[in-house]
Amino acid sequence: MRVVCVHPARDTVPCGAGPVRIGSAPDNDIVPVGAGVDPHHVAVTAAAAGLLLTVLPGCQRVYVNARAVREKALLRYGDTVTLGANKFLLAADAAPVEIQDVGDAVAYPGQAGLRVMSGAASGQLLPIAPELRLGAGSRHFGDLSYACRVAQTEDGLVFESESAAPRVNGWRCQRARLSPDDQIVLGEHRFVVEAPGLQCAAHAIAQPAPVAPVPEPEPDDSPHTEIWWLIGAAVVLAGLIALFLYFRW
Repeated sequence: MRVVCVHPARDTVPCGAGPVRIGSAPDNDIVPVGAGVDPHHVAVTAAAAGLLLTVLPGCQRVYVNARAVREKALLRYGDTVTLGANKFLLAADAAPVEIQDVGDAVAYPGQAGLRVMSGAASGQLLPIAPELRLGAGSRHFGDLSYACRVAQTEDGLVFESESAAPRVNGWRCQRARLSPDDQIVLGEHRFVVEAPGLQCAAHAIAQPAPVAPVPEPEPDDSPHTEIWWLIGAAVVLAGLIALFLYFRW
């Protein structure tokens, strides 16, 4: 996890898995100044479900993507956190994988789409079939001054934009390979990648290769005559010994 100090601008703070403590007291990991910041205000930790923001008891409210949070909130990479006049951006440790050339769009099995996470269209799923155009010149979010698209290609799900302003998981980029649950921010608009087919494929690739079972030998149903031969030989031998003893005596 990386915390980008947007306002006032300061050096980015690498924080690993956290926890990241933010407050005006000097023993915090990040020490913002000004009104609206308590001595020990919030903590951000990496949890199984994502990033967890906790507002410490008795502290003033915090805003996540302009929405007030009083106690706890689940965050994604690319979300912004505001304390008073201070604004922070949460970014992933590594930048998205940038690509040079975007191939032709192809259809995938299953449905991939962008889930709108902000504004009046929040909750709506925009299908990528096999590509989705956003911004200037398109039917979606034409208030943007630039155009971009998300496409299904032979190399996977990719994002490309005319501008370097968009962010993917908190990083600015123009062309990047996407994964399920990535967050794309275009101006004030936020989207989360939903691609169940890609998730299943990634899960299948992560599984160990199946090991072929060793076939067990088939049972031998043929009659077992060896033991009867031994019994017969013993009977004959016993008879011969009996005859020998009889005629000798």
